[in-house]
Amino acid sequence: MPFCPNCGNNVENGAKFCPSCGAPQAPQNTTSAAPEINYYDAQPSGSSGQLNTVQLVWSIINLVMCCTPMGIAGIILTILAKDAHSAEEEAKKLKIAKICNIVGTVGFVVLMIAYVALMVIGMSIGMNGGEF
Repeated sequence: MPFCPNCGNNVENGAKFCPSCGAPQAPQNTTSAAPEINYYDAQPSGSSGQLNTVQLVWSIINLVMCCTPMGIAGIILTILAKDAHSAEEEAKKLKIAKICNIVGTVGFVVLMIAYVALMVIGMSIGMNGGEF
């Protein structure tokens, strides 16, 4: 129930004058001017608000099998990209996460190639009795 701006008493909805002091009342707007926004469910404008599952899975594989620091960085950036405030920020975080995953995967492959090469060299030295 609205109040009279002149005397502060209650005024019926739609009344043109205050019943207590007789002051004219402003027209009442029964609908709200702005829609009600639930800030807990609202997504940041411009970002998709969706988790990039492919990037997340790649980051987890990097974490477990390849390069732990790069996997951790990839996971964090992928999750943070979901809550980005703009599409540009989301794309930037996903791009950095992708770079972390590429560096971790390539680093792992290079280490595995070096490991296999050293094993082959070690085995050939062992077969030759320690002579080159």
